[in-house]
Amino acid sequence: MIKELIIRFDYHSGKTVKRLQELELEKKTLKDTEKIDKLKEEIDLLQQEYESKLKPIVLEIAFNIDAQMKKMSDDEIFEKFQVRGATPSMIADCVYKICQQLERQPSRKSILEMMPERFKED
Repeated sequence: MIKELIIRFDYHSGKTVKRLQELELEKKTLKDTEKIDKLKEEIDLLQQEYESKLKPIVLEIAFNIDAQMKKMSDDEIFEKFQVRGATPSMIADCVYKICQQLERQPSRKSILEMMPERFKED
């Protein structure tokens, strides 16, 4: 299910990702600081749009992992995730690693900002 979420998100965000890549490439070739600043603003807006669309996916993945872990014994958790003494704050790391499969990988910081408090590091 998680893999399907990632694939679906990548598909639906494809135009935004492509546009961001084009703008970033264009920014590298420009010399005019005024045009560069306008591009930076457009890039920031598109990046915010991308992350706002990603947040529900991130939350769904986090709560899905949390629900799975609640049903599992410590040995089952270790077998599936190779972790002993799993805590809710480890879920953010799992989500971050999963999101690294996206065409446009979010930063760890942006993933943490999307997480509810209970999944953030202590």
